[in-house]
Amino acid sequence: AGSPQTLEDVGAVFGGMHVDANASGNASSTLSDLPAIVEDYTATWCTNCISVEKALKEIEAENNMQTYHFHRFIGESEDPLGSQEGDDRWIERYDQRLPPTAIFNGTIRQIGSVPDGESLQDDYNQNLANSLDLGTGSSSLGWAVSNGSNPVVTWNLVVDMANFPEGSEIVSSLWIVEKLAYFPDGGNEEEYYNKSVRAIVDLGNATTGTMEVTMPTAYDGDDLQVHLIHEVILPQAEEPEEETKVTKEDDDEDSLPSLGLVAVI
Repeated sequence: AGSPQTLEDVGAVFGGMHVDANASGNASSTLSDLPAIVEDYTATWCTNCISVEKALKEIEAENNMQTYHFHRFIGESEDPLGSQEGDDRWIERYDQRLPPTAIFNGTIRQIGSVPDGESLQDDYNQNLANSLDLGTGSSSLGWAVSNGSNPVVTWNLVVDMANFPEGSEIVSSLWIVEKLAYFPDGGNEEEYYNKSVRAIVDLGNATTGTMEVTMPTAYDGDDLQVHLIHEVILPQAEEPEEETKVTKEDDDEDSLPSLGLVAVI
């Protein structure tokens, strides 16, 4: 724990365009101007998660970054700010479910609150320095709210797939984020929690599309946001063909004359 690890088996995470969920709006950016995506896997009962979140907050001013807090939903004590989708993501994509865990651009993982270098701030700044090379292109998000029906999301991604390993694809999703939640009953003595991911809506692998969205309810207040996230899905490595194993018994049989030959002799 403490040392940054480069994740070889999962692809990059990028995006971050967002709008408030309560009103219609649009947001767009060139790929080169997108913020770094930092996923913070945490819990309201996790005391050493506090130092990780404070370090991330302290370096926000000097970095173009968006931090998303995924609260552990299932475990020793249920976290009311978590979600099943967040837990599924943690398990399926990053394996280890140990809060605190910070993931930078989907490609660098740092577990725990013990710094690898002088401080967590230094570690995280170095992790963020490994920026993604996405090439030219853009990401855009549209959000239409109307009375009496579910909101509708529209997304569009322009990207050169030559910047990723051959055979990769990109899937997009909408992260529903609660800007601020008040929960004084956790075991870490905190009361207010910023940018908790309350749900994940899968948008599939189309680079452009429109979809009606069923929104979750906020834990408290009415301050949900919708964030457009893209993820590179790497091609699966082909399973090596099993070699035909020659057993000792087979080997012995091969070295003996055939029964027919013995009979003739």
